[in-house]
Amino acid sequence: VHGPDGAIRQSGDCALSLLPHYAGIYGAGFTAIEVPADQYRRDIDAHCYVLDGVIASKSVALDVTEYTVRADGFDTVRLALPAGTSVLHAGEIVAIEDNVFEFTTDVLGDHRFSFIAPAGFHHFSVTIHAV
Repeated sequence: VHGPDGAIRQSGDCALSLLPHYAGIYGAGFTAIEVPADQYRRDIDAHCYVLDGVIASKSVALDVTEYTVRADGFDTVRLALPAGTSVLHAGEIVAIEDNVFEFTTDVLGDHRFSFIAPAGFHHFSVTIHAV
């Protein structure tokens, strides 16, 4: 079962006749599809998403996940992120509205951020070393 954004919400083994029933459990916009045997894996939601009704592999949002910034309150790390990415900050999920994450600090040390990526990408973390 996948949502309108392509994120796989549930996977498992059932009779094909039950697929519409399982999609209905989640509500409007959710669809159930048959997964070809060669693509099925228990953690399919961690590695795949659905694009135009076809199961596809997720991509990496960032190739580099470690950065360094001067802890002077001015130097800034800017990261262009996929549309729909959110960051976990102070225990809350914050949407990144302009698809750019910026970080400036005057606090020395390592600052780690966890990101929730849209369905087509793996979730990821970034560490910024403030020196």
